[in-house]
Amino acid sequence: MRQYLLFLPNEPHPTPMSIPMEQHLSQHAWFTALAAEHRALAAASTQLVGYAADAFIARRGERSDYWIGVHEGLIKLAVYNVDGRSSTLSGVPEGGWCGEGSVIKREARRYDVIAIRAAQILLVPADTFHRLMAESLPFNAFVIGQLNERMGQFIATVQNERLLDVDARVAQAIAQLFHPMLYPRTSAVLELSQEEIGLLTGLSRQRVNQAMRRLADLGLVEISYQSIRVVDLDGLRAFGMATL
Repeated sequence: MRQYLLFLPNEPHPTPMSIPMEQHLSQHAWFTALAAEHRALAAASTQLVGYAADAFIARRGERSDYWIGVHEGLIKLAVYNVDGRSSTLSGVPEGGWCGEGSVIKREARRYDVIAIRAAQILLVPADTFHRLMAESLPFNAFVIGQLNERMGQFIATVQNERLLDVDARVAQAIAQLFHPMLYPRTSAVLELSQEEIGLLTGLSRQRVNQAMRRLADLGLVEISYQSIRVVDLDGLRAFGMATL
C-alpha cells in the first residue's frame, strides 16, 4: 500500500531518502541504459519531491530548470488563461517523463505542470540533462524517441478535441495513458477516478460518468470505485475514430 506525506498544496516537500536515488531511477529505462559514470551523475543530482493534489509542479513562464518524471501519482500538462479556463494538453501517469523540449532549449515553460493527485516527482536538473545529452548516446536516443512520440500524441489530442464527440474524447484520453513508450508502467487497472478523468479532459464529472457508462456498456471498460479496468484496449483506441 502506497503512503504519501501530508503537506500543503503548492508547497513541494523533499522526500526523505531512505532508499538510494539510484534504486528509484533504476525503474526507468533511460537510466539503466546509461554508462556507470552517467548513472552516478544522474543519481547524485536528481531530487525526489512530493506534491499535494492540485499543486503546481512547474508554472508557465518560469525557467525550465528540471526534466520532470512521475515516480508515483498522476500529473497533467495544461494551459490556463486569465479567466481561469484551461486546456489540458496531456496526462502523465507513473513512469512517464515530460518537459524535455523546454529543457533542451532552456526556454521558459510553455505550460503548467499540475499534480492531479498526490505525487512523488523526480527532478533532473537542466545542467545534468544537458551533460547527458552531450555525452551519452543512449540518453540521446531516449530523448529523441520521447520528443517524437510526444509530438504524435499532441497532434492526436488536437485532432480529438476538434473532431470527436465527448464520449470518444474520454475514450481516447484513457487510451493515451497506455502509450507503451511514453508510459511503460501503466497497468490494465487504472487507479483513476471519474473526477480525475474530468481533469484530464476538461469535462465535468457528470459528463465523464455518462461517457464511462457508455464505454462500459460496450464492453470496453469495467468501472469500480476509484478505478477503471480496461477490458479492450484496441477497442478503446478505435472508439469514435472510424468517423474521422
